[in-house]
Amino acid sequence: MNFMNVKMNLKTLTSDRLLSETKMIVNEERRITAKLIEHLTEINQRLLFLKLGYSSLFEFVTKELGLSESAAQRRIQAMRLMQDLPDTRQAYENGSLSLSNAAKLQSHFQASKKSGVAKTIDEKKEIAKSAENKSQSECDQMLFKLSPELPAPEKVRILSPTLRELKFSISEELFKKIERLRELLSHAHPHATLAELMELLVTSHLTKLEKTKGLQAQRVQQCDESSNAGKMGENHRTPHVEGGKADRSNLVHAAAKSLPVGIRVALPTQIKQQVWSKADGRCEYEYQGRRCSSRYQLEIDHQHPLALGGSNELSNLRLACKNHNGFAAIQALGAAKMSSFANFVNPKSSSARK
Repeated sequence: MNFMNVKMNLKTLTSDRLLSETKMIVNEERRITAKLIEHLTEINQRLLFLKLGYSSLFEFVTKELGLSESAAQRRIQAMRLMQDLPDTRQAYENGSLSLSNAAKLQSHFQASKKSGVAKTIDEKKEIAKSAENKSQSECDQMLFKLSPELPAPEKVRILSPTLRELKFSISEELFKKIERLRELLSHAHPHATLAELMELLVTSHLTKLEKTKGLQAQRVQQCDESSNAGKMGENHRTPHVEGGKADRSNLVHAAAKSLPVGIRVALPTQIKQQVWSKADGRCEYEYQGRRCSSRYQLEIDHQHPLALGGSNELSNLRLACKNHNGFAAIQALGAAKMSSFANFVNPKSSSARK
């Protein structure tokens, strides 16, 4: 029965029929969700989300399909569980395993693997069977008893347009380091909160990294050009200055042209910075006007592969996230040669981390 096209006045239904049809709708919803997961599995295997310019399946589901972040994460985690343990799909469809608990199981297995205690397939099957017909809290308790040493999953909660709440576990050793930092900064920043300490650390490290990548210099240059334009007028042209930024840029281009063709070499720092600056620290893969938004695990990619005679010149270099770099290699060199990449797409790209 297709409930999507049925319009009726619920007030006219008997209580028995109302309850009966509600249960049928729930079963239909499970069936449709299972079908959606099946489609997501095929989309993931074909890497279609990468072709469309999305850095991850998570970004595709939230931006292209319009699901909320939590709904997308549950379905993707359940998809990965069902790929590993096909029997869990049947358990989900018959209602014995909830979507939330399926996602919790997959997160638990991933955390176990990350901690160096990966579960075997038989262990996973046994744990998944034990999770059937359990509430979310019961499932949480069961997983905690199995691996109490695993840290609680990190969580991000939006409190307001300008505030977010972060929840994560840290070691006793790290906590002592934070307290020591608070002590050393006590003169300059008395009574500093954890949020203030984090901002100091992140800002300091970010400034150093941006300088290393050549991003900070680009922003300073943009500010200078904007300031000069305001003072000199729209038609003002900055004169050539010996040894200035323009000259350094020309030197970088000249150095790039001197690099060998078809051979992978260590690119000079100046060339790497030029690539990062040109891309503004963001993946440059585009599809029909949509540019990938990822700033995660960025790599310098040869648009025309070195294996096919590509050069190391700046015109052939672009910044690409790890997933789009691998996807471009598949497109150019074939799936067989890049089979190791085709079987693994980094799930952390974009926002798939909740």
